[in-house]
Amino acid sequence: MAEPARKKQKTDRDPHRIATEPVVEPKNTLYVSQLNEKVNTQRLRVNLFLLFSTFGEVLKVSINFKKQRGQAFVTMRTIDQASLAQISLNNELFFGKSLKVEFSKSETKTL
Repeated sequence: MAEPARKKQKTDRDPHRIATEPVVEPKNTLYVSQLNEKVNTQRLRVNLFLLFSTFGEVLKVSINFKKQRGQAFVTMRTIDQASLAQISLNNELFFGKSLKVEFSKSETKTL
């Protein structure tokens, strides 16, 4: 038996409009996700510090596995250093998983 024809869903999208992701202003804090949850927190913090240090001065690495699984925030000295690290490390393998590095959406306190 043939299935009944499905109705097309109406969308509010203009077919000529180009879809864009919301732009987050560059900040000196980076949001790092897709971290390997099987790695010890202290080992992860040290290795993130060393990895990001190749692109500038790292002020702080924050990991809270109780609330945010597989996520960290890395604060660099300048926006330029954070931007270089973001461009260079996005999609890089780190403990067997591909990192996702973005600028943090919230402001961080200056250290």
